[in-house]
Parts: sequence; C-alpha cells; structure tokens
Amino acid sequence: MLLNQRNLKNISTPVKIPAYSRDALRPAIVHIGLGNFHRAHQAFFLDTLIAKGLTASGIFEMNLIADTFPLAKIAAEQDYLYTLIAKNGREEAVPQVIGSILGYVNAASDKEAAIARIANAETSMVSLTITEKGYCRNTADVDWNHPMIKHDLVHPDDPVSILGFLAAALLRRSANGGAPLTIVSCDNFPSNGKILKESLQSFCAQVYPNLVTWIEDHVSFPCSMVDRITPNSNAAIIAETEQKYGIADKWPVCCEDFIQWVLEDDFKLPQAAGFDPRLFAAAGVQLVKDVEPYELMKMRLLNGSHSALAYLSYLMGYTDVADAASDSLMQKFLRRHYMEEVTPTVPPVPGIDLTEYKDTLIRRFANRAIGDAVLRLAEDGSQKIPNFVLKPLAAAIRSGSNYNAIAFALAGWARFLDGTDERGRPIPFKDPEGQAVSRAAKIAREKPETFLKAAGVQGIAEGAFSKLAGIFKQHLESIYIQGTRKALEKFI
Repeated sequence: MLLNQRNLKNISTPVKIPAYSRDALRPAIVHIGLGNFHRAHQAFFLDTLIAKGLTASGIFEMNLIADTFPLAKIAAEQDYLYTLIAKNGREEAVPQVIGSILGYVNAASDKEAAIARIANAETSMVSLTITEKGYCRNTADVDWNHPMIKHDLVHPDDPVSILGFLAAALLRRSANGGAPLTIVSCDNFPSNGKILKESLQSFCAQVYPNLVTWIEDHVSFPCSMVDRITPNSNAAIIAETEQKYGIADKWPVCCEDFIQWVLEDDFKLPQAAGFDPRLFAAAGVQLVKDVEPYELMKMRLLNGSHSALAYLSYLMGYTDVADAASDSLMQKFLRRHYMEEVTPTVPPVPGIDLTEYKDTLIRRFANRAIGDAVLRLAEDGSQKIPNFVLKPLAAAIRSGSNYNAIAFALAGWARFLDGTDERGRPIPFKDPEGQAVSRAAKIAREKPETFLKAAGVQGIAEGAFSKLAGIFKQHLESIYIQGTRKALEKFI
C-alpha cells in the first residue's frame, strides 16, 4: 500500500500514524538540508509537539544543491509522509509515520520560491543540516576563494552558497516588514550558531552592508548540539518497510532509539503567530544557556570515537559499524584508551555522568539493528577530523596529558587515505575537500610532519609537534608493517 495521506487510515498496527489533522498545519519552519538525519531528529521532535496539540506549525523543506535522485517527486507522491523506524537492537521496533513535513522545493531549480519562503513573515524559524563543508569556511573565516562564495560575491542576486542564499532571503525579509527570525544550525562543529552568524555578517558586509545591523537586531543564531545515529537509507530498509509492515515507502528512515537535542535558549520571534522554539522542551529538547559543554562532549567522545573506529576497522576488514564495535579489540581501544585520553579535554557537562555516557556510546555503536556502514563514518574526514580529533589532541598535548591512542587513530586515518586496503584493493572513500591531506598521506611514512600539518594540527609548541610526529610515525610504521589488527594488539 502506497504511503500517502489517503491511505493512512488503512495502515494497521503496530505502525503508529499521525492522530492529528495535517490540514490545519502551516509551514512556520523552513529547513535547509532535507536528509535522513533531519527526518529522524528535528522533524520527529516537531511531530511529537503536533501530536501533543502544542503547535500547528509544520516544516517546509529545501535543498540548495541539485538532488541526486527524484526527491521532489517521491516526497510529493507520499504527501511528504515517511516511515521512521527507531531500533535499539533488543526489542521489536514500533514504526511511526511522521507528518510534520508539508512541502519541498529545490533551490537549484526554483531559487525564487526558496528565497520567498524564508522572506515570508509566516516563517519564524529556519534550521540547517548541510554538513560542515556546506558553510564554505576555512579554519578561521569565510573561504573567500571557495567557488560558491566567489560566484555569490559577483552575483548576490543569484546565490548558490548558504551564505549568499540566506543573505538574499534576509534582504528581502527586511524589506517586507522585517519580522524577526531564529536561524538554528544543527551541524556538527563547535559554536555552530555563532560561526554561522559571524560568517553571514562577514559575507553581508561585502555585498549588503546595510543588512548587517538589521541582522544583528532581528535575527538570532542559537547554538545547538544534535545526536541520533542515522545510517543512509538503502534498498533493505525499503524492503523491510514493505514486507514487515505492508507500507510502500520510497524514503523510509531507520535510526537508533537514542535521541538528544541541546538548544541554546536564544530566540528572536515575530509578533505574529508562528512557531516558538521554546516549545521543543515539551518534546524532550534541553534548552540551556550554554551549549558548549554538551557539544564538546558529543563531538570529542562520540564523533571522535566514530572516526577512530571507522578508519582502523575498515583496514581490519569491517564494513558494518556494529560488527566493528563488537570486536573486543576495538572496544578495548575505544573505551579504555581513546575515550579516556579525550575525557580530560571535555569540561563538566551539567546533568551528565561521563562514565555512563561513554559506556552508552559503546552500546550504541554495537547496535546491530540499524545497519550503519563504516564508509559512511569515513566520509569527509578532512572536515571532521580537525574538530573531532585534532582539537582534543592539541588540548591533551598542552595540558601534558596522554595522547598515544589519539595519535594511533590519526595513523589509522593516514593509512586509510593511502587509498588501498591491506589486500591491495582500492578504498572507495568520499572526501572532496581532502585532496591535500590525501596527497600528504601517501608520503606520511617519510614526512609525518607534512601529513600532520596538512591534516590541520595546530596550536602546539614546536617541540611538542616534533614529539607528536615521532609517535605518529611509530604507529603508522607498525600499521604498515604488521597490519592494522596486529598493530592494534601490540598497542593494547
């Protein structure tokens, strides 16, 4: 049975369907970056609020780049409904049809409609999941040499970057009455809201200088930390949804049952009826004054451990994350060594027991029910490693703490980037921005300092850098000569 609004009433248990009228919903939220994680996370939280009768706001979705599959057609045919299956690996999952998404446009094909939607006073919140590379930044500022940024500086009325697109939409919004707006970055990098604001203000100073003050007065950029392991959808999930539950759904989402969203309590809202992000607290979102401790905890312990696992386990022959995380050798490395070295770089986190958090991470990684792929974790390492691994590494070095396991994980990444596995087969990894570090990886055995600098190691003294290079080289040689498993056994 095709999943759509008309067929909802015919879907039988155990599938949970929206008990609310979607006809009454209005698109007060715009989300940029319609992907699996967003549908397992923010859209799920909003669906919970709608079901509680706390809001009649829905989400209008958009992507800025051309879709690689007929997303608009699939979503429209299903009336923007989809099946969410959250699995814990112990009990039978209870699928849920999510009804909080109301529409979609691809800005690459209809830029005017996308800009108009954000400029509309009915929109009170914009959220983003566009990955780290979508912000067109280098380590310190807007990457003014990025092709998208260079285009938008010359053609600001025909934007292609997120900064150019938001600037154009906010310019129109300011001219259309200037209703306040909250823009929430939900991407994995430190101080995401603050960085987005700084980047947008820098861009506007170049193209729309009069808009800078208006943004300061009318737009807020709260920081946030989001967490829910969500693999890429595949044919197996589509087949499971149809065979087990009788639902023909072309874009279902499978995820873990764990979910967390920590959101800074800093919002600017239009006076007219719209969506108040503070409502998210009723769905379990944590509203806090300072997100930083939570984001450092998540990025350094979860995301950093994911990266440490990904490259080493792929070299050990694993393709499934749960299989790799269930390997006793990998568990010992992650939990007893890597996480323990990173922990001193994480400040106290209100309400969180870090020992329990780390134990929970190992269980989450080993959840066989969600079918996460090692190569998914390995994607875009050049964008992830600097925040997730190199920052805690530099902090550990500066404080005089142990960093041996972190250096071993870096050696695993360098060996992975060499391009072939231990049987000589090509490694099909994706990292479009990582050409420089990939080149450096091929000479890392002879020039470890070159690789570490290309990777982004910075903020440590020259002597400490030389010591790190020596430790890194030792681990890399061990991995090349003995193979990853034996090198890891020796390390343990």
